[in-house]
Amino acid sequence: MGFYDNYNFDGLKLLAKIKDRPENYCSEPCEEFLNVIKHLKTNRRNVSVAEIGIGFGATALQVLNLLDSDDIYYGFDFADNLNDFAHDLQARDFGITCEIFLATNTDKMFDSYNWNLSNMIFQMRERNEAGLFDAAYLDGAHTFLHDGLAVCLLKELVKDGGFLLLDDIFWTLESDQWGRGYGFGKMTDEQMSDYQILRVRKLFLDNDPNFEALTPPDSWRAIFRKCVAK
Repeated sequence: MGFYDNYNFDGLKLLAKIKDRPENYCSEPCEEFLNVIKHLKTNRRNVSVAEIGIGFGATALQVLNLLDSDDIYYGFDFADNLNDFAHDLQARDFGITCEIFLATNTDKMFDSYNWNLSNMIFQMRERNEAGLFDAAYLDGAHTFLHDGLAVCLLKELVKDGGFLLLDDIFWTLESDQWGRGYGFGKMTDEQMSDYQILRVRKLFLDNDPNFEALTPPDSWRAIFRKCVAK
């Protein structure tokens, strides 16, 4: 039984895909990210969270329902996805009260959410702020090329004491129909069969003394907490 079996998404653009494609992992919310936000909400009055790659909006919708009017949600994805998501939120009253910031990118070859993340760092530095997100959930392109840089950017964007989550640690391009189509002719056989998010985790997080691993090495989703500066 799916999480959204009792929801009515008829007539919606993005959220309707949750029931149109129930076999897709994007149709279920990320429990780990929801639990992190619940933990944050028990200890803080207002939180700022980011989701990089919203899929069908399954996780995003539940996150928005956990947040209050003092909180901020940042969503990063292709313009078509986020525009459809914004349409759905306006078309149906889901009882959402938090502030929503949607950062779109195009489908041009060298454009991605990383451009928006880098702009946010520049703005953050201009304001002399140390971190923007209390929690960030990366479920993006699943390639070293995109998400290696994304993690480096998010490490600065996450506040001290905040959380960084990586999804699909052991996913490969060759194991998925979409992945095979995306990588065909663009990547080597080694890259197609490699756990690219595991590579990202090992290179940029496992040995970083500023980040504490909260999940075991064999977890499909990795959760890290940024240490509080002394």
